[in-house]
Order: sequence, then structure tokens, then C-alpha cells
Amino acid sequence: MTTFALDSSAVLAWILQERGRWKLVDAVLNEADADPVLPGPVLTEVIVTAHRRGNTSSAQHISDTLTAIGMRVEPAHDADLLRAAELIELSDGHPGKHGLTAERTTLSLGDALILAVTERLGVKILTKDRYWTQFAANGHTRVGIVQI
Repeated sequence: MTTFALDSSAVLAWILQERGRWKLVDAVLNEADADPVLPGPVLTEVIVTAHRRGNTSSAQHISDTLTAIGMRVEPAHDADLLRAAELIELSDGHPGKHGLTAERTTLSLGDALILAVTERLGVKILTKDRYWTQFAANGHTRVGIVQI
């Protein structure tokens, strides 16, 4: 089995069939040995964002659909909560630049929790978040980032 994590941007790309990205996620999910994991906050972000973007499925239906295709939710442990606090502090001290305006980018609480859970699992994570790649490249997280 190949275990990997997905962040909300990857799951949403798949659910909402975002042009150019959803097929990449679908291919990874359909590999014979795929073992996809959703760090706990991902499920919450996916449901809320899908609803904001017009998806009318119930929260339970979205959750059931994701688990039916083999995704499992990994809740945050106490140690993950502490690590998330460290990651937020590191991010505050090492912000990234985002977009043409060079807007300051740091980790949200959800991002930090997702990265902390993924670090504990010792797996790579699929994401569209470019700051996470910068953050990892600078040695601030042990997570392997796979851009979609």
C-alpha cells in the first residue's frame, strides 16, 4: 500500500472537477495500491468550501462519498496540536509571498494541523498550496509536498 495524504485543495479539485487538476488527483486515487488519508481538518474544509462553491450534497453525503472510495480520516492527536502551534510560529517568522501583489502568506490553523498530522504519519501530501512547497524547501516541515 502507498499511503499519502490529501489537503482540501486536492480533494476539492477532484470533487469539483477543476480543469487540469482533478484528473491528476483521480489518477493517484485510482492506483492499485493507493491508501489515501485525510488529516481531520481537511474533511471540514472540503465540506464548507464545496458548499460555498455550490455543491448541495449534505455534509454526511460528502463524507460518505470520500470514505466509500477508500479515503480515511486521521484525527489530530495531542502531539499534533503542539506541533501545529510550532508550525504556525515558524510560518509567522518565515512568511511567503503570494501572487502579483506579493501578499504575505503564512499557515492558517487548519494548514498547520494538516501538516502536523501528515508529519506524524510520515507520508507525502498532495496540494495546490505553493507556500507549503516553500515552507518545506526551507526545512520548516518534514512533509513531502506534491504539487498538483
